[in-house]
Amino acid sequence: MLNICIVFAQLERETIQKRVADSYYSRSLKGFRMGGKAPYGFHTEPIKIDGINTKKLVANPEEAEQVKLMFEMYAEPGTSYGDIVRHFAEHGIKDFSRPALASLLCNPIYVKADLDIYEFFKSQGTVIINDAADFTGTNGCYFYRGRGMKGDTKHNLQGHTLVMAPSEGLVSSELWLKCRKKILANASYQAGRKAVNTWLAGKIKCGRCQKALKAEGSYGRWYFRCSKRSDNKSCEGAGTLRIPDTEAIIYAAMVKKLKPFQTIKGRKNAMKSNPKLTALQVELAQVQHEIETLIDTLTGANPILLSYVNSKIEELDGRKQELVKKIAELSVDTISPEQVKEISGYLDTWEEVDFDDKRRVVDLMISAIYATSESINIVWKI
Repeated sequence: MLNICIVFAQLERETIQKRVADSYYSRSLKGFRMGGKAPYGFHTEPIKIDGINTKKLVANPEEAEQVKLMFEMYAEPGTSYGDIVRHFAEHGIKDFSRPALASLLCNPIYVKADLDIYEFFKSQGTVIINDAADFTGTNGCYFYRGRGMKGDTKHNLQGHTLVMAPSEGLVSSELWLKCRKKILANASYQAGRKAVNTWLAGKIKCGRCQKALKAEGSYGRWYFRCSKRSDNKSCEGAGTLRIPDTEAIIYAAMVKKLKPFQTIKGRKNAMKSNPKLTALQVELAQVQHEIETLIDTLTGANPILLSYVNSKIEELDGRKQELVKKIAELSVDTISPEQVKEISGYLDTWEEVDFDDKRRVVDLMISAIYATSESINIVWKI
């Protein structure tokens, strides 16, 4: 009976995989059959995929170089849409408005999609048609608005669909993500309007209850207060934490943490790629995909199949936890030379750096801060 269940589960899995493959081609080819205009930087050429005559995007050399420059310019912290539009207008390219530039910088057709791109969209709640193994750092991606969904796809990626394109991307995943995250960060900072009193907002938490510490003023002085204690007194609080003093401590800790990466040895270590880490990340993504696929088969399953699928999910989850632990061990002190240079520049001129850029530096270096008046524990990303 168990063999029958295994065969049934295998058939179900193959059906799902075929549906995914069919969806990949139908979604990939749909846009070209509609005769849509090629994105800036590309032109179209005929191609046959699975016996279907269609078209694929091919880079236009001159425009492609302009696109790369747009990404490189916007990746600079102080560069705005307006700066880029004005630069190209001065050089005779007046076709770009701020909204058009924003759409271009958000479009994944330009990225050489690798596992970092897969993980980014997955973390945003995007429906990804391809397996993680398809993200090899070569091709771009198509991004489709989810059926029946409304809203701004520049700032909300949840529920929409991503599929690999048959054309090659133009910019690295690191550069594309730097621009994409800047767009998302700008939106969140502007929308919230709450983080005005400290650049540690969103990162610093009570060292006793792990709830957020919020900024509160008293007689012209600003302090961190435990939000849980303020709500219902169920936490004894973090003690007296003056915001300027705490910020000074965190700033000194960031300078100290980055120092080893600024040496020649540190830069060489940062430049080394780790094939083992990459392999583990790919396997983790595949295991997670298998778990999600099996969960989809549970609806309407009979008790015997349900028992088998649950057992398999438990087995895969065990492997997932092993992979997460190994990846965490190998990921310690992982930071690119470009990030070292960027962060160093900010830390060296910290007093002149604007509020939002300080928050971005903190986000690059720190996962969370757990603080009381007696101790401060920083959970680093590097």
